[in-house]
Amino acid sequence: MSYNKIIIIGDAGRGKTTLAAKLSKKLGISYYSTDDFYYEIKYTKSRNREEALNNIKKVFDSEKWIVEGTTQWLLEDGLKSSDIIIYLKYNNIFSQWVTLFKRHFERKDKSFRHTLYLMRHVFYKRYGFSYKKGKPTHMEIISPYLNKVLILDSFKKINNFVNNE
Repeated sequence: MSYNKIIIIGDAGRGKTTLAAKLSKKLGISYYSTDDFYYEIKYTKSRNREEALNNIKKVFDSEKWIVEGTTQWLLEDGLKSSDIIIYLKYNNIFSQWVTLFKRHFERKDKSFRHTLYLMRHVFYKRYGFSYKKGKPTHMEIISPYLNKVLILDSFKKINNFVNNE
């Protein structure tokens, strides 16, 4: 089966950007991160919401695209028009924390404090605590589109998907 409009969502550290890059190369389709639409200056200054929505809408109006990220309000139109939604998830938080911890030392692009903040953030998100209380989970966000959702919960399954696509 061929996909022209692909959404990749999932847990932090699961490989959304890596998968988007691999699929982009293999399928010859440009990929985009919701971070590039959300931030004017990455992780520092947010873009105006209307401007971000207008910019990503141009992508979703095109014939072929891969968009990865987790910003729900930026993904809504893409979820509706996508051919497939790939949900990359961890089965448990400890595996996710280990990956985030390893990534910190491999990339060296973020402070250790930022890594600890991210680990706390994913805990809040997964279990609905603090500022994430009452926010929809990934499954709740994609539940209206389950007929086109593919859940990949291991790096082996992710690699198999890329190799067989």
